[in-house]
Amino acid sequence: MIRAAFLLLVLAGMRLDAQIVETPVSFDSAAKVRSLTPALVARFELRPPVWPVEGDFVEARLYAVSTGGKVLSVERTNGQLERYMLAEEQVAALREAIDSGMVARTGSVVAERPTETADVSRGAFARNQMILSAAVYGPLIASFADEGETATALYLLSVGASFFVVNNVSKTTRVTSVQNGLATDGAIRGYAAASALLFAFGGENLHRKTYSALGLAGALGGSMAGFNYGRRLTDSEGQSARKASTLAAATTFGVLGATGVLESRDQERFVAAAVVAGGFAGYLIGPVYPRSARYSVTAGDVRLLPVGALIGLGAGAAPFLGIRDDSPILWTTATAGMLAGIALMDGAWVRRYDHDNVDATLIGLGTLAGGLMGGAVAILVRPIEEQGVVALLTGGSLLGAFAGQAVANPPLARGGEASNADRSVFLGTARLQFDPAALALTAGRVPGSHPILRLRF
Repeated sequence: MIRAAFLLLVLAGMRLDAQIVETPVSFDSAAKVRSLTPALVARFELRPPVWPVEGDFVEARLYAVSTGGKVLSVERTNGQLERYMLAEEQVAALREAIDSGMVARTGSVVAERPTETADVSRGAFARNQMILSAAVYGPLIASFADEGETATALYLLSVGASFFVVNNVSKTTRVTSVQNGLATDGAIRGYAAASALLFAFGGENLHRKTYSALGLAGALGGSMAGFNYGRRLTDSEGQSARKASTLAAATTFGVLGATGVLESRDQERFVAAAVVAGGFAGYLIGPVYPRSARYSVTAGDVRLLPVGALIGLGAGAAPFLGIRDDSPILWTTATAGMLAGIALMDGAWVRRYDHDNVDATLIGLGTLAGGLMGGAVAILVRPIEEQGVVALLTGGSLLGAFAGQAVANPPLARGGEASNADRSVFLGTARLQFDPAALALTAGRVPGSHPILRLRF
């Protein structure tokens, strides 16, 4: 009996000793690249024999095996996982190639944080395209009919048929989150661009069906172009294309206003064409921003740039809102403020922190909440001039953005975690500290001094 128990203990110990543990490791020496996507493999110009994977795949990760060596885990487009055992010299060669590619291409990181890598999002693609069918494609198709009943029938048929078309595409085609986002965004931009160009270059008294036909072509073409364009982009590059397009179009509009072009009704067609050209240029140039930056730029970082643009726009416009005769001055200061806000956001937060999408959402909501509170103050202190209203809205939005940044508390760009106890936000050499506990005490009307914000230089 004792011998049998001893034998069981020995066998149990052997099973424990035989357990294999795999630990995730980075691909590069700086411990920045935690996963590889097809876009990054192409960016780093990885080829056999350094890169052993052939064919389409979704994502690849590297693991250290407790028994020795490394294993490369590759997720294929059909959901299957393939594992490649790599010797230490193979891992060293792969790491050297990625390090060289990072220095040659970006000087820093072009990959996303692990939670933001590209994933298969066929369901989201089908959902978004169905929404577009109901809100954009269907109404445009229905507008071809001259009778109400026929228009309703066309609308229902087009929306219903889109379900089968979209699902068939999503089942047979690999769809990443970047492709889904750009396909959705491209449909809206394509429709807007086609309508603007038709207005700019079309003749007078065009039939509504002409607008509908070209608008539908622009929406479908924009969606297809965005889908194909997103195939070779990372998350941050896809976000940068969208945001740069919007900001470039807004900058073009502001420059035209500063030069006095907007004051002439004869220039409306030129303005429409110029804004479309600016947006298209931003769409193409946008991905260069995260590629060429000598610091990490995540998708969340890019989403913060419009926040800086809006705050800068308000700050630049507020002092000159009362000037009616010098509108070019207003356009100039507003446009300059918008560009300055983008630059300050890049220097203060994008360089210092790595924001994910949740962080960007919190900061955006904080900006909105601060603006609403500023609007409430403007209502309570009436009467107030336009400059005062915009100043309160802008100031509230700025404080709300700082509060959102402090609540999000993103990790530092160099890899160190920002302290949870010291919720500080940096703006150049200044440091703004936010205390949520003081905010709660103030809201609860607790007696005493409860500083919510501290600004230190």
